[in-house]
Order: sequence, then structure tokens, then C-alpha cells
Amino acid sequence: MRFTIATLLLIAGCAAPSGSRFLYVDSDSYCCGAAEGLGCGLAIAPVLEQIDEVDGVAESATSWDGRQFRIELQHGADPDQVAQAAQRIMEGDATCTVEPRGKAAAGRPDRWYNAEQTLELSRHEAGVIASDFAAKIEAEVPLDPAVAERLHVIIREELERAFEQAHDEGGGVWRLQEQAASVMPRFEARIAELLTPDQARQVAAIIARERGG
Repeated sequence: MRFTIATLLLIAGCAAPSGSRFLYVDSDSYCCGAAEGLGCGLAIAPVLEQIDEVDGVAESATSWDGRQFRIELQHGADPDQVAQAAQRIMEGDATCTVEPRGKAAAGRPDRWYNAEQTLELSRHEAGVIASDFAAKIEAEVPLDPAVAERLHVIIREELERAFEQAHDEGGGVWRLQEQAASVMPRFEARIAELLTPDQARQVAAIIARERGG
């Protein structure tokens, strides 16, 4: 894992309204493989949940791009012990490594995402992947513009569903493949109502190819 404890900064003079202090940890291991400039919500969520269980931690959160983690300390917590515990957790499994499918929208520099809110990162990732899938389908399957747009919406909705279900199951990148498979029957039923049988077969084949299945 590409983690450097030397980049951990204890901001001793920066106090939250509650009197808590913050630790900031930089890592390039939790960036989204599919969307440049985005953190991998499925990889980050279980890490934040584990950090939140560390003695002395009030709450942990990540930046939009997944490159910085913020750990809020409880009053009286030992920052060195918390930092060491966080390092051990972050030395576990990181994000997947795949070919980027597009760039994510810019995030707000002052916004932090806790374990539950990492679903927002995953939903954005689903949108980037859906746009890539839709572009590939449009290039290979002749579709009316209105049909192509509706298909794009269906792909995004079903991908979002898969990401949401993967989060509900506890997160982890590997769970996405499981949940993507589980939404395929619903996806195929929806496109069967929109496309001709031949178009539906072509689209299902492209989706399977792009998923690597």
C-alpha cells in the first residue's frame, strides 16, 4: 500500500468547536480506479468504519478525491496512539486498479465525507461508468437519440443500485461484482421494454464485455 506515515500531520493548534483536534492522513491508495479525481467509496467506507472504532476517535472522514483522511479526536485522546492505529488499518486492502473510464466532477475543497456519506462518491462513480458504457453502446448499436438517452438513464440507475447494495452489505470493492450481477435480471427486463430483441442482445453483450464478465 502506498501510504506514508510521514505525511500524517497533527494539527495541534486547530481545534473544532467541541475542542477536538484533527489528524490528517494522506494516501494515494484509495483513489477511484474508474473515475479520475474521485475517491473509491466502496474501498473507503469500511476503512472509515474501522477507524471510527479506534479508542479516542470521534469521527473519521475522507476528501472527495480520496487522497486525504481527516480523523477527529475525542477530548483527551492520545494522537500518537490514534495515528498508529489508523496506519495499521490503512495498511490493509486498498482500492481496485482498473482503466479509468472518465473524470469525476470537481469536489468541494471544504467538504468531508464520513463512512455513510461515501455513498455519494460511489453514486458519482456510477454516473461516470454509465456515461462510458452509454458512449460505447451508442458507437456500436444504432439507436434513436431519445432511446439512447433513456438507456443511459437506465444504466446509471441500475449501476447506482448495485453500488448502494454493495454499501449496504458492508462495502468493499469486491462486493460490486456480486451486486452488479444481482441487478442484471432487472436491467435486462427494463431494456427489453425499450429495445428490439436484437438491440437488447447487443447491449447486454457490450455491458458484459465492459464488466469483464
